[in-house]
Amino acid sequence: MIVPTYCEEKTIEGCLESVKNQDFEENKIEIIVVDSNSPDKTRAIAKKYTEKVLDLKDRGVGKARNAGAKMAESQTLLFLDADTILEYNFLTEMFHTFADPRVVCASGTVVGLERLGVMGNLFVFLHYGFMNKVAAITARFGFPLFPAVCCACRKSVFDEVGGFAEDLAVAEDLAFSRKMGRVGKCVVDKEARAYTSVRRIKKCGLARMYFMYFGNYFKIFVLNHRAWIQDFPHVREI
Repeated sequence: MIVPTYCEEKTIEGCLESVKNQDFEENKIEIIVVDSNSPDKTRAIAKKYTEKVLDLKDRGVGKARNAGAKMAESQTLLFLDADTILEYNFLTEMFHTFADPRVVCASGTVVGLERLGVMGNLFVFLHYGFMNKVAAITARFGFPLFPAVCCACRKSVFDEVGGFAEDLAVAEDLAFSRKMGRVGKCVVDKEARAYTSVRRIKKCGLARMYFMYFGNYFKIFVLNHRAWIQDFPHVREI
């Protein structure tokens, strides 16, 4: 399990605690936290849960995930966001999914974590419902678009496709899953549920967030513009 972090002292403990509480053999869970030189207590907290805490001097979530994959001994990699909490049976469900040798990549089902009020909760429900549906449909047709909130893959295939793009600040996860879809079967495990923070929605606002992300997806996938950190100031702030 690879968790990229930057200034996640408020969320990392809940994330790693949910990993420790899995109904899965603990000695078979490898936890790797790759921190991008956070000035807060992220690494200190992570070290309470794992000895494998890497202090990466550079920024970039793609670079952090790739560094964790190189360090991993497990042949199945799970990429997990630091502000995400796993349902207790998440790893067991993923284990069953990868029992099929045709499966090279799998996404869990993502649900919003915090309460936002009536309209906010409705938006979050529709947002993640839409995101899960898109992931399932695109996987079925061979071009999976998986967010890396809780995404797993076979390490051998990860190495084969070259891992995550390190020159992207956004959509590096979608680009990665598309590469995996060219190699083998990709699926969404509906029973593997993960609860992820909606803090970026709260901070940016719904309209601003959607305009920013979808506008830059268009730049990346249509115009081939390689958006980086300066295009996403909220990445530094949150």
